[in-house]
Amino acid sequence: MTMKKLKDFWRIVDKVIYESDILLEIIDARMPNLTRNEKLENKVLRKRRFLILVMNKSDLITRRMKIDFLRKFKSKEVVFVSCKDRKGISTLKEIILDFAKKRRYWKYVKVGVIGYPNTGKSSVINILAGRSAAKTSPIAGLTRGVQWIRGEGNIMFLDTPGVIPLDDRDETEQALMSIIDPNKIVNSDLAAMKIIQLFLDYNKGGLEKFYDVKIETDDTFEILLLIGKRKNFLKKEGKVDEIRTTLTIIRDWQRGNLLLNF
Repeated sequence: MTMKKLKDFWRIVDKVIYESDILLEIIDARMPNLTRNEKLENKVLRKRRFLILVMNKSDLITRRMKIDFLRKFKSKEVVFVSCKDRKGISTLKEIILDFAKKRRYWKYVKVGVIGYPNTGKSSVINILAGRSAAKTSPIAGLTRGVQWIRGEGNIMFLDTPGVIPLDDRDETEQALMSIIDPNKIVNSDLAAMKIIQLFLDYNKGGLEKFYDVKIETDDTFEILLLIGKRKNFLKKEGKVDEIRTTLTIIRDWQRGNLLLNF
């Protein structure tokens, strides 16, 4: 990322924080370490704004993962939601509405929504504000497309498309975040092995069941070859086609077929 882009990004972040009373940081529950921005969180807290970590796609993770995350984030407000089945949405709404009720003398309670691409930021806004909610005027000083959306009661949501840049993310992280075409990944084996490691850490049985294999090693590359052999991805000489196998694993992950809670 160029210095100018970085400067513009943090200018927008500062403006969003200034304009908002509550900040929702939308995080992919499968990969919280990749999809949260601690520098941004610290800025929010320094400005004394109420911050909620919204762990979206929680229907795709195991109970053990939820417990681990809550232990790690015990000093923060955390809500697990799933836009797919709407679980946790009512809890998130209640927290926002409770905040709003305590500030009845305010004309509006303004909620800024920030998140990396593909974390489900737009889906969260749509569910909280209503898909037919009318957009109001854009905010001076912010990029095109940044607008307030009127929600329930006196709540306004700030829609900030693409507010967190990805230029500084390596291709493995981009593969896990589903923002890069698997065919464009130079080292697709590293991304596939990272996905395999997630399952070794949290749900080895789910990986075994999905690919119909028996895993007896912690070596992610050996597991990759095992999956390729089981799927009969073989070259003429009988060796596993590593590229075809790695691309299949990444696509299964990105398309939501390979689930941590499988």
